[in-house]
Amino acid sequence: MMSSFTTYSPRQSKMSESILARCCQLWAIVIAPLLIIALAIVTIVFGLLWSQSQSSSSKQYAVEKGIIGFPITLPDDGRYVQWTFLQLNDVYEMLPLDNGRKGGLARVAYIRKLLLKENSQTYTFLAGDLISPSALMQSKVNGTTLRGRQMIATMNTLGLDFMTFGNHEFDFAEIDIISRMNESNFTWISSNVFDMKNNKSFHTSIPYKLLNIDIVRVLIIGLTTYVNKTYVQSIDQSSLISFVQKFLQSISQVQYDVLVALTHLDLDKDIELLENIPQINLIIGGHEHENHHLLRGSKYAPIYKTDANAFSVYIHRCAFNLDTRQFHIYSNLALVTSDVPDDAKTAQVANYWFALAIQSFEALGFHSNRTVSCLPSSVELDGRDASVRHFPTLLSNFSCECMVYATTDSNTTIGFFTSGSMRVDDVLRGTIIEYDILRTLPYQNNLYAISVPSEIL
Repeated sequence: MMSSFTTYSPRQSKMSESILARCCQLWAIVIAPLLIIALAIVTIVFGLLWSQSQSSSSKQYAVEKGIIGFPITLPDDGRYVQWTFLQLNDVYEMLPLDNGRKGGLARVAYIRKLLLKENSQTYTFLAGDLISPSALMQSKVNGTTLRGRQMIATMNTLGLDFMTFGNHEFDFAEIDIISRMNESNFTWISSNVFDMKNNKSFHTSIPYKLLNIDIVRVLIIGLTTYVNKTYVQSIDQSSLISFVQKFLQSISQVQYDVLVALTHLDLDKDIELLENIPQINLIIGGHEHENHHLLRGSKYAPIYKTDANAFSVYIHRCAFNLDTRQFHIYSNLALVTSDVPDDAKTAQVANYWFALAIQSFEALGFHSNRTVSCLPSSVELDGRDASVRHFPTLLSNFSCECMVYATTDSNTTIGFFTSGSMRVDDVLRGTIIEYDILRTLPYQNNLYAISVPSEIL
């Protein structure tokens, strides 16, 4: 058996040691510092990227929660089913008002998407008044007057789920409200408005809705203030309470856990409902144009109303304890401002219809964006519903003076008009354009000059 081995001389050994020493020296002086620097750079870059990612995520979280608030924290006292109601009422305008500062249905659609992201059991309600009145209702597209068509299309895109009638749903002929209902993708709930011809629920509306959320049953009824129209029959307000009591008795076979009244009534009537019908757990209301939150009745049930034209929305986070059978509601008023982004699809639909309506006005000789006046910063024209219905404002006085001026050939000395015909529900500031005038007085009412003998006065 043969074996081989290599031997090194002392000189070769010293050379190897010298080379090794130089390599170690090179590593210590050059390579190691470079590696350390490279690792430091990688660490810094990764840290910055991670920080930006966390910052962006935190910023988005803060922005979203700043808009919709935070999910509720429930006590550990049983099994809960949770859901969310998003509430609007009295919406006549699709786009933001007050120079873009307030409102806008595309912003509401964005809020709705945030809520759906938080809880897929999110439902959107409108407590009456959608298709009228507004400036756009009088515009014609392809020879047909809109009369709320633009509002239905926008709400379909937004994702509205349930609506009850407002009194202004019946501003037009029967064929108009029927057409709008046919165009809608949402459910109309009305317990006290009937077809005059057969005394049944008007068109496709239903008298109540039983909404099943997991294993919780939510009964929704719809109530509207008295409507004086030849094609519908509504319950007089003086007998509304007894009507609702009898109505609930007539559907006593319907088993429910929570009763919600979707109403378009005066606030006093909402209060009367809770004081006389303790079964009602929640009133989602409209008709008033300012936000309200009251607790009334023997069980201190809440009444909620938002600001008109989606200047605000109510977010109701609801929870039902399956063990105690108790209903809990945690609500916050969310302001719809320029801080809220648009939902792109809803914005596209709203802008499409608005552009068509403006083209119609142009054909009639109006120039919607033409400047009428530039107000000094110290002057505001208050056309808010809560103002013009209760006391004179610069805008209501000026409107009346214009009517007097328009009839100077009749030597008019006194003018008066119904302040409720002013529908702008906004404060006009800065640059006033023709569209502001159109939306201030959208009804095509007649103007009369009447001679009255002095002895009558």
